[in-house]
Amino acid sequence: MSLPSQQRSFGSRVSGSRRQGGGPARLIIGAIALVAVVGLGMLAFGGGGGGDDTAQEDHVSPDLRAQAADSLREPAPTPADDVALVEDDGFVETGVLTPTRSSYQEPQTARPNVPSGALVATHRDRPATSEQTRPERTQPAPAPRPEFAGDIAGIMDQAREHLQNNDLVAARATLNRAFTLPDVTPAQLAVVRDDMTSLNEELFFGTRVYEGDPLAARYTIQPGDSLEDITSDLGLACDWRLIQRINRIANPDRIRSGQTIKVVQGPFHAVVDKSDYRLDLFAGPPGSRDQLMYIRSYPVGLGADDSTPVGEFVVRPDSKLINPFWQNPRTGEQFQPDDPANPIGEYWLGLEGIGDAATIEGYGIHGTIDPDSIGAQDSMGCIRLDDVAVATVYEMLEEQVSQVSIVP
Repeated sequence: MSLPSQQRSFGSRVSGSRRQGGGPARLIIGAIALVAVVGLGMLAFGGGGGGDDTAQEDHVSPDLRAQAADSLREPAPTPADDVALVEDDGFVETGVLTPTRSSYQEPQTARPNVPSGALVATHRDRPATSEQTRPERTQPAPAPRPEFAGDIAGIMDQAREHLQNNDLVAARATLNRAFTLPDVTPAQLAVVRDDMTSLNEELFFGTRVYEGDPLAARYTIQPGDSLEDITSDLGLACDWRLIQRINRIANPDRIRSGQTIKVVQGPFHAVVDKSDYRLDLFAGPPGSRDQLMYIRSYPVGLGADDSTPVGEFVVRPDSKLINPFWQNPRTGEQFQPDDPANPIGEYWLGLEGIGDAATIEGYGIHGTIDPDSIGAQDSMGCIRLDDVAVATVYEMLEEQVSQVSIVP
């Protein structure tokens, strides 16, 4: 199945069938404008007879003639029927049910003023290895698109039909069924993940709420509300910064009563596939794999010598830290908050083993100052993400609720 972006443009505000042209009318208006310009030039020199033809021609400047000529060729402007309303406080409020893809800046999270040693990330990790000691990696050749037959082929066909009917919610739900098929191949699931990531860029991370979406809703801000209070009071099971990110709110302290924002419903969970160096994010109730909805994936770095443990984990209580202090457990070297040399980057989420992994501790998910370590085995066993990925994962995973499955 082709990606939604290959079938229609989320960034286009008006489809081709809705363009308001006015081609003949624009030609007439442009011609009148050109005649008027030339006529005024002629009048300025006493009319069409007896004047200096050269002076008359020079009076109509080349730039002006070019503009008039261009007006005859210029296509009709496209009306913007879904322009976002940008409030003066940086809050963006948009319409509903109109697909659009837009780029935005990641919200800037203020660094807390943390006293030395106040937030300590206790885990097994190490500073990035040097280029001389890092094992060489080869980039795999792009895999050919797999064949689809049987149940997975039916799912792809149904999803394509929903897309043709502009029903993004139904298309996503249909594609998600592929994760429960017993005979689906990794190559086929890779296509499904790509298609659902494209859909969720609009459905989940976009500002609009689509009818029938079980993960999103609208909320009207009440007097005295804060994003943190809203997230807690509604039981969204995520960090309030995720709501800030989705709504493109530049300053969370300047939201106003009466504004309408989009909220998304957690909890969210992660599956780390060691063989593919990939972390998948899902939404749904804990412990119910068949009820989870895929959101998106990120590439990860893993532990050297295959040291990242396999098993079931939960985000440990009181373990989510921003801009943490870190001490290397092997060398004793310390890195203070705001230190650009801190190997674990800006975010840390501790993991606590459950079930057969209950005795495993000291591991976590965190950022890195060495982006080249993503896709390699370079850490002391922890899971590394790049800056953008780790911020999103931090915002989505909740302490004591979100489960993290690490599979071979």
